[in-house]
Amino acid sequence: MAGSINQTVILAKIETTSGTDAAPTNTADAIAIRVSNLSTKVDETFADRDVILGVFAAADKLPVTRRATVSFSVELQSSGTLGTAPAWGKLLQACGMAETVTATTRVDYTTASTGLKTLTIWAYTNGRLEKYNYCAGTFTVNLKAGDVPSLDFTFTGLVTSVAAGSAPTPTLTAWIAPQAVGPAATTSLSVGCTYSAGALSGGTSYNFRELSIDAGNDVQDLMLIAQESVGIYGRTPTSKFVADLGGTAHAQFVADMHAGTQKSFGLVHGSTAGKKVLVFAGQATLTGVSDTADGSVLLSEVSSVLRPSSAGSDDFRIVAI
Repeated sequence: MAGSINQTVILAKIETTSGTDAAPTNTADAIAIRVSNLSTKVDETFADRDVILGVFAAADKLPVTRRATVSFSVELQSSGTLGTAPAWGKLLQACGMAETVTATTRVDYTTASTGLKTLTIWAYTNGRLEKYNYCAGTFTVNLKAGDVPSLDFTFTGLVTSVAAGSAPTPTLTAWIAPQAVGPAATTSLSVGCTYSAGALSGGTSYNFRELSIDAGNDVQDLMLIAQESVGIYGRTPTSKFVADLGGTAHAQFVADMHAGTQKSFGLVHGSTAGKKVLVFAGQATLTGVSDTADGSVLLSEVSSVLRPSSAGSDDFRIVAI
């Protein structure tokens, strides 16, 4: 009998040594998955034996490597306690983000280029258990009015085992229900603001409809004779927001794009301390400013490439506050 996608259970745990199975458990490491973006896939690569047999025939194929691609979304919601890492923190760490915990205050996730971590992922789906090591990934932050805020992940890993296996019961108490993106829980988008110690200040506020940040990680799997691995080898983060800029501000954004003027932006989602998430980018180089229609209403769509400052590794940050 066919299985149900609703019976999928995914476990993920940071590897102490990259490539060594961290043995995640259903009580401590289960992921609260949004069904809309769930996919687990194992791909085999082959070497072709291009041998002539005297007849028409497909080339024989010799198996070489197996790779896993795992995609899913989670809700963007802090832990509920100030200074306690949210359940999705380990997922960000395996996507090239560094975690900095300030006790009883906040948890900052900032882009990093060294000391990167990997995950072990166990995926129970359709009556089988697939185990993946050395998992590294990329992600997108999505906040859209009237929707659930989300982090959308895609991980690549080495496949270590595929076997029949019944899904365990996941413990998901660490995953707290978020508030929907909207006037009651989300601030306006502040452009030209600054970030310090878990707070935004200054800037000009704009009503916005949606904001997305794509981490743009360059995830590559490497096969050498004595070692296979997966890692992040570069990053090109980008962003897009749709907002009501009005004519004057829209024209100024176009002028800033022509001049190569960088802009910062940020917002806070959530109405209760411990359950808030702050998103901030300090150096956005504008790459597109255009009109976009929402029915008969015209709004402005602004896209950008996110750059680090002279300090480096601060392209953007996500803060649990």
